Amino acid sequence: MNVLGIETAGPLCSAGLVGRDGVLAERTVRGRKIHSVRLLPLIEELLNEAGLPLQDLAGVAVTSGPGSFTGLRIGLTVAKTLAQVLDIPVVGVPALEALAYPLRGAGRVWVLVPARRGEVYAALYDCGGGHPQEVFPPASLEIERLLEVAGSGGGPLLFFVGEAVEIYDALLRRGLGGRACLCPPELNYPRGAVVAGMGRKRLQGGRGGDTFALAPEYLRPPAAELVWRQQNRG
Repeated sequence: MNVLGIETAGPLCSAGLVGRDGVLAERTVRGRKIHSVRLLPLIEELLNEAGLPLQDLAGVAVTSGPGSFTGLRIGLTVAKTLAQVLDIPVVGVPALEALAYPLRGAGRVWVLVPARRGEVYAALYDCGGGHPQEVFPPASLEIERLLEVAGSGGGPLLFFVGEAVEIYDALLRRGLGGRACLCPPELNYPRGAVVAGMGRKRLQGGRGGDTFALAPEYLRPPAAELVWRQQNRG
């Protein structure tokens, strides 16, 4: 089962291809406002490198959020369009879980992704087993509140991964001391091949398939909606 994975929730535009033998190919680029320009060419390059015709795809997986509102819409639109044209199933993969997934066996992992207004999208996973198990569900938190939650009750070593770890490195070390183990920068961004692998397992388990039901997971309304609500209050 060949599955295409698409990641556009963050600053990386990444596409990966996974099949029976594991990762077949992956392409990733970074830059401002590149998702709408680079995603389709990336997918085409990916398939060419793997020697796989578009018609040989059996499914599409895409990060469903939280993350960049514009990036999520671009990734979901491309994924759903491909699924409709090829008549194959599509499945969403939570962006925070995609960051925790490569750390299976590491114990408890906090995933932190920048949100607006000084907040972070955060979730805690138990990665001690074969698949991340949600302990603290995804939420938008101020960093001070995150430190309170993460620091409560003491406990074992905590791993931190995600783009926001680089931003709040000093605060995390100061607030949690030796309990905080910060992952290296190369692990702090979701990758297309990881999304493809997670999506493949979901599709094989019977999840996904309803193209119209797949929607972005924002956790909070987009800025434009917040402005509209403020202007039309009452």
